[in-house]
Amino acid sequence: MGVAAAVMLSTGAAAAEEMTKLRINRSPVSTFQGLIIAQEKGWFKENGIEVELAIGTSPDAAIAELVAGQSQIAMTGGVTLVAAVATGVPVTAVINGQDDGNVPTHGLLVKADSGLQKITDLKGKKIGLPGIASPQGLYLLEALEKAGMSRDDVELVNLPFPGVTQAIESGAVDAGIPIGLFFDFGKAAGLTELPEYAEQVMVGVPAVFFAANKNWAEENAEVLTKFVAVMQKAHDWANENPDEVRRIDMENTKLPPEYLKTRPYAGLQSAFNTELWSKQVEGLSKHGFISRAPATDEYVWSGAPRK
Repeated sequence: MGVAAAVMLSTGAAAAEEMTKLRINRSPVSTFQGLIIAQEKGWFKENGIEVELAIGTSPDAAIAELVAGQSQIAMTGGVTLVAAVATGVPVTAVINGQDDGNVPTHGLLVKADSGLQKITDLKGKKIGLPGIASPQGLYLLEALEKAGMSRDDVELVNLPFPGVTQAIESGAVDAGIPIGLFFDFGKAAGLTELPEYAEQVMVGVPAVFFAANKNWAEENAEVLTKFVAVMQKAHDWANENPDEVRRIDMENTKLPPEYLKTRPYAGLQSAFNTELWSKQVEGLSKHGFISRAPATDEYVWSGAPRK
């Protein structure tokens, strides 16, 4: 349990002169709903925080904004943050947003008539990923290793997020690992999933979360602690009101409304499972995705809620 969990949230509106302005770079597609809820409920203002939301473009760009001081808090991903920390970039995870694997959001897909039925059938084949140095890349290599294969037995192709399913359908790659709605759309279109990949997904490891410049976090621990406590409250409220989460999604993303109405709700998380995350970091280091495996306290803020 992090320090923030023990902080009593203010119930009265803060005086104007006490307000602290935070620029937050949020995800464009998911896991940001707590921010909107806290704004709508006035919980940030009650705790002396004025929030300016900006829509981010990528996990890497979020890290760059934190380093440059353009944003105080930004949403990013596990591999991106840990890879940065491993090279000495001063960034730290402050509160979770979504765990991986609770609801399947990615998988290894092939064309139904491809004749590919198990992962060993992919020897000598092309596999498309939306980022090779990613959790998906790690899970794929672990699945290959378990089947007695290695990275050298396949050709990995780096593709844009929407391009993975398109590449599978066109035959540009033999298999691919689409993410999010592209995974759902791929399955709906008749692509077949190879189960060995899914068996390697680390259910419960942090996937999308909020991070800060580590130096800024240490200098602004009091306001960051309040931010984390507000977000914990917002996440709890969201999980009790999933229809409101869908409404926020429809108002604040460009994803198809019909997809948002039926997309499974995995729930928002606040605490980091640091034990699982550490195992993922070790795997990323083993496969050469990061230069070294940093210790947990190097990439998780001391005041962050933990399981």
